[in-house]
Amino acid sequence: MARGSRYYTPSTKWDSSNPLLMMIIVQAMFFIALNFIKSIYTFSRMDPEAFYRNIYYWSILSADPSTFLTRPWTFITMQFSEVKLIVVIGNLIWTWMFGYLIQDLVGGDKIFPTYIYSSFIAGCAFIISVQMFQHEAAPYSFFSGVIPGILGLASAATTLSPKYRIFPMVGGGIPLWIISLVYVLLNISTAQGYMAIIPQITGLIVGFVYVKMLQQGMDPGSWIINFYNQVIHFFSPGKKKQRTSKQQSFYDSSGRTPFVKTPNLTQKRVDELLDKINQFGYDQLTEEEKTFLKQASKKDL
Repeated sequence: MARGSRYYTPSTKWDSSNPLLMMIIVQAMFFIALNFIKSIYTFSRMDPEAFYRNIYYWSILSADPSTFLTRPWTFITMQFSEVKLIVVIGNLIWTWMFGYLIQDLVGGDKIFPTYIYSSFIAGCAFIISVQMFQHEAAPYSFFSGVIPGILGLASAATTLSPKYRIFPMVGGGIPLWIISLVYVLLNISTAQGYMAIIPQITGLIVGFVYVKMLQQGMDPGSWIINFYNQVIHFFSPGKKKQRTSKQQSFYDSSGRTPFVKTPNLTQKRVDELLDKINQFGYDQLTEEEKTFLKQASKKDL
């Protein structure tokens, strides 16, 4: 699908430092956890509404200030909370596709900031719109930010490369902007009222603005990236040392002899370049590194 996809191998694609993979895992874990608890309520023959009242509504965002101020964690948990299987399957597919494109175009470290900002600001837009137009319904209005987050990813990927073609076997490929437009229309057409449409449009705008800020040299999501890396290193302390050595090989090369291309293609060198693509994007490779990977792909290491 993407120009750099042929370079990914299982050793890097399933690395816990892959933000796209972690995004998929987090969404799936929330779904599994919520449905596990829901099954307990079902098998205990409890009122089905009790699950939503006691569990689900505590993981999504309420439009009532007196409620969401006492549940601040919902600004985060609402970004991943969904209990319908068919909806979750669709969300995972769309997240993977748009996230993969962002990872290929500008690096995987931009996935979480785009998603989190899109969902969070969409949640704020939801609260404000309900307070302005349906204030009396605020205590009964709740918001899940999964869709706006994915819409933010779609908007960001499309802004980066609107003519990027997917499924090249279909008439030379379908432009990314058409795929994104279809996804937007599907969500807007199924939205329940304009109170649900406003957050979705907000998510689209945030994804667009975030990419434009990146293109101007600003990165408001750097703190999210740093926090994410600290969490990964905390749970995988061995990776921190490994990553430091790789970063030194990429950036701390002053006073060393530049890399000289040789016919000896090593798997270690390939893995280092794949890790660099995963973190910073294919465009950040030097011409020598791109040539090296092309030679390695032909050798089928």
